[in-house]
Parts: sequence; C-alpha cells; structure tokens
Amino acid sequence: MVIAIIAILAALLFPTLSRARRAAQSTTCKNHLHQIGLSMQMYVSDNRIYPGEGGGPPFKPWPEQLAAYNPLNWTNHAWHCPTYIAEGGIVEWQPPPPEGGRFKLSSSYAYNGLGMSGYATLPGAHLVKGPSLGLGRLNLKVAENRVLAPSEMYAVADTRPVQYENSKGFLGAVEMKPWQLLPFGTEAQPPHGEGYNLLFADGHVGLVKRRDYLYPPRTAQNWNRDHQPHPELWSASEWVIQN
Repeated sequence: MVIAIIAILAALLFPTLSRARRAAQSTTCKNHLHQIGLSMQMYVSDNRIYPGEGGGPPFKPWPEQLAAYNPLNWTNHAWHCPTYIAEGGIVEWQPPPPEGGRFKLSSSYAYNGLGMSGYATLPGAHLVKGPSLGLGRLNLKVAENRVLAPSEMYAVADTRPVQYENSKGFLGAVEMKPWQLLPFGTEAQPPHGEGYNLLFADGHVGLVKRRDYLYPPRTAQNWNRDHQPHPELWSASEWVIQN
C-alpha cells in the first residue's frame, strides 16, 4: 500500500519536475545568449562591423571572432545550451589545415549569416538565389549601420540538429537557416518547448515559437538586415512550417 502511494505521488510530481527542469535549462540558455550578445556588442563597437559567419585565412568561425570579448571560451561546454544533443553533446573545433581541406565544427548556437535567402532548384543543382541579407558570410562583413532594425533582427539562435539517414546521431549546424535542413533527415524537436531562444542584433534575448520562426510570411523581415521580407526569395516548397 505504501509503495503504491509513493508511486502515485511520484507520477504526479514527475511532470512538475520536468517542467521545472526545462524552464531552468531555458533560463541558462538565455543567460548564455545574453553573454554572447554582450561580446558581440563589444566587437561591433570596436570594429563597426558584425562578425562574419566565418572568415580567413586563417579560418575563424563567428564564435572564435568573439572569443576575445567573452570570459568563457566557446569550445567550453559550459558556453553552450544545456539541451544541446548534436554530436553526442560534444562541442568540437578542429580548424582546417593551412593548405585547406576538411575541418570539424559543432556548436549549440547558429549564426544568421545568410538571412532570408531563397533557393532555385535546377537540374543537378541547388543554388542560392538573391543576395545574402544576414550579418555576414565567410569574408563578407556587414557594417553596423547596414542593420536597419537591430531590435528586430535575428543574430544567433539555438541550432536545429538533424539526423541524416547514414549518421549515427544528430548533427549540429553553425549557420541559421529558415528552410528544411534536409529532405531525407529527421530534425530534432525545438530545445525549449515550442520554440527556440534567439539573440537579436541589439543584444536582447527572447523565445520565438517554431511556428513563427520558420514561417516566412510571419517573420521573414526578422532575418534580413534591411528589415524587409523579400518574398521573391521565399522557397515555399522548402518551408518547415506550411501554415
């Protein structure tokens, strides 16, 4: 009888404890993004540009460019979201060799380097159409004054891990993308309930629901530095959310 009562109490308490744990993880993640926002603001103040998604040589991904402004190195697991599941939860950075070649890079946070750029699918090709309207890609650096609505523009977000048919587990990405990650992949659920924690270009952090975040008719302008939706770049067949 006592065992049965304990089991019933445990069943009643488990959902509450799970919600409390998820809330604590989301708060920790927001604190991490807030710190990233502070380091980005210092970088922008010193350089008058936003960091590119990655640039070089030597190749430096965006968190490496901010490393000098953050007391905790981005390769430290404590820098990342506690819900991170990609790569088995391992954060890895192995730079490419000087002569070029393969490298390893994983992160629980992704950068809006591209913006709401669409795709044109041609026979045997899958090409980007239109300009990159994000915060910068590779060696492309965006000037501070080119971001017209910093308080509305997405800068950094929880990554969207995906598991491909032949991968052993979920893989992460360091680039924010509004589209389906891969037609034959399985995408992980949002890390924080119904949505993702996002850092905006002005430094504030908030949760954006998946149904808004990945649906261009509602949030396309938040991806672009000119704060325009650019429907000519939308690729409806690749939208994650359809309505």
